[in-house]
Amino acid sequence: MQKEMELQPTPIYLMPLRILGAIRKWLDNERHLGPIMIIPAMLVVIGLIAYPFGNALWLSMTDTQAGQEGTGNYVGFDNFVDLWEMKDFRTIIIPNTLRYTFGAVVLKLAFGMGLALLLNRPMPMKNVFRGVILLPWIVPTSLSVMAWRWMLDPDFSIINEMLINLEIIDKDILFLVKPKPALWSVMAVNIWRGTPFFAVTLLAALQVVPQEQLEAAQIDGANVVQRFMKVIVPTIMPVIVVTTMFSLVRTLGDVEIVWVLTGGGRDTHLLATYSYQLGFTATQLGRGAAASLFLFPGFLVLMFLQLRYLQNRDY
Repeated sequence: MQKEMELQPTPIYLMPLRILGAIRKWLDNERHLGPIMIIPAMLVVIGLIAYPFGNALWLSMTDTQAGQEGTGNYVGFDNFVDLWEMKDFRTIIIPNTLRYTFGAVVLKLAFGMGLALLLNRPMPMKNVFRGVILLPWIVPTSLSVMAWRWMLDPDFSIINEMLINLEIIDKDILFLVKPKPALWSVMAVNIWRGTPFFAVTLLAALQVVPQEQLEAAQIDGANVVQRFMKVIVPTIMPVIVVTTMFSLVRTLGDVEIVWVLTGGGRDTHLLATYSYQLGFTATQLGRGAAASLFLFPGFLVLMFLQLRYLQNRDY
């Protein structure tokens, strides 16, 4: 009797339930569910990162011009060679980019660490300060940089007025006119905007530092600096490495701050702004793509070393 009931066909109205049950059973297997959960992220990576990067890599090896039909002729590494043979590119743009990128990232890491350590201590209205510190990071870049442009303007700079009233300087500083002050001004705005990212990320990492280790180090006679260097830094080092690499990539591709403050120009041109100028103003898409990828091999090495460090640490 039981065998006869099993052989009876499933009623049509129960078919959806049978199908859903089969799908659920199939998804209970981790080998099936894992790849399915990764598909949305893979589509985002392929569509927004892999494809644009591959397209830029191909354009950098062609003489494509803006407005022409199709892709230009394949020229190999000629665009990179032509850029390197330009004196301004070697002596101004690359040094400016390296000083701006590494200088800003190091100072953002230092200031962010200081703010994270400060906000990690017991203090009144701590949650309010944690929210306020995010304002430079969440305000739209163009809006905040326009305010900085007004404050640094050579004709009516409020910063110059404050410094003169405090008798720190006796004449106006041409922040956005002279080469060195212009580059330092652009870097300062980038530091102001990027420090909250480091502060919030490192503050989250500090929450998982074992208090027992800190207390044991204090009992053993370690001072504040020793506890920081021997306990805190080694514990949060993976977060520091990943955050720093992310900030390096983000700072290297920074266009908005430089473009709004100085419009590029010879003294504050970076690879990102120069590639934008070549590609969209001068319509040389191929050479612009080559400029944007000029330092990519160096950063690829840094990312490889970062991954090796994290893998060795986990091992």
